[in-house]
Amino acid sequence: MKKKLCAFLAAISLVLLVVPSINLYHALATQNSEKWWKRKVLYNMDFILPTLSKIVYPMGFSIDPERTIIGKDGWLYLGDAYTDSITAKRTGFTLNDINTLEKIAKSAASWNSWLKSHGVQAFHIILGPDKDSIYPEYLPLWSRHAPQSLTDALLNRVQADIYVNPATRLKQEKNSHAGSLYYKTDTHWNNLGAWLAFDEFSKQLATTHPELEWLRPPEGKLSSIVQRQGGDLAGFLRIQSALADHEVILDLPEYAIPIEHYDFESGILAFAGQNDPVAAPMAPLLVKSKQALNTKKVLWLRDSFGTAMAPFMAATFSDTLQVHYRALKPGALAELVERYRPDYVFITAVERDSRGAFFQTLAPGDD
Repeated sequence: MKKKLCAFLAAISLVLLVVPSINLYHALATQNSEKWWKRKVLYNMDFILPTLSKIVYPMGFSIDPERTIIGKDGWLYLGDAYTDSITAKRTGFTLNDINTLEKIAKSAASWNSWLKSHGVQAFHIILGPDKDSIYPEYLPLWSRHAPQSLTDALLNRVQADIYVNPATRLKQEKNSHAGSLYYKTDTHWNNLGAWLAFDEFSKQLATTHPELEWLRPPEGKLSSIVQRQGGDLAGFLRIQSALADHEVILDLPEYAIPIEHYDFESGILAFAGQNDPVAAPMAPLLVKSKQALNTKKVLWLRDSFGTAMAPFMAATFSDTLQVHYRALKPGALAELVERYRPDYVFITAVERDSRGAFFQTLAPGDD
């Protein structure tokens, strides 16, 4: 460890000497009008960061620890830049969190009651567990989780049937498949992780709505693995193209159906083609699938953890109105429900964002 630290400090010292010279030469050679003597110009690291990252990454050092921390065996994790995700896990549940958790529990109950009064048959919040919640064994030792998490404390306070937390299922099955359930170099679950989470969600909904049909896993091999480029965490380190990851290809022929995307506000057809993953839309997007298993209308508020889950949702329900919950202004959810009149309302949110302001908002009449 001492040798690694010395090598790291030597590399940093070299950078501090060389970088100003290179930036000064570039500013004079290109006659850049920006004031070359300013510190932000002389020590601009953009051109050297990929090279520096390639040097220090094998030593276990991150050039951007706020966004990416380096774990074991090539696993990368999100840092504290996003909702203090590492610190919150290390600290665990504290008395200071009680007020926030109580607000979230009250919000969930408030919306559940309001939605039922407006004809919605089921309301569920599907959590996308953080990667370090499912694969904590690859974290650095210093980031070990506290015994009780904020998510555990939250689920102990909310109405039991509203939340769907597939964490237990994912932990149980993570060693039962050829590939992992999350990307090593990305913040998200992959197709297999999303499928297991959706299957867990379907089992919970099936208990209250037995009339619904659901996708079935194949009797034989579930998936195959191909190589892909590094993900968003590798991108934060500026070495996305230098790191490899794995993509899981599912053998689920039932979701390989044609779909159509419509802009909800204008009704204009935006896309027609195969049932592929859909990035979280910032404006309401209506996904229609005539060959879906159930002719039902779903309002699905989601984030990027819904991307890999989108093909399963479209194959199960004929009409799915999707929008990122962060894009909704106050009152927009109630307005969408009244205009669209969905049979079901689902929310898919990554664990670290599930305690945000959106999930503390009360339904109309309760605020």
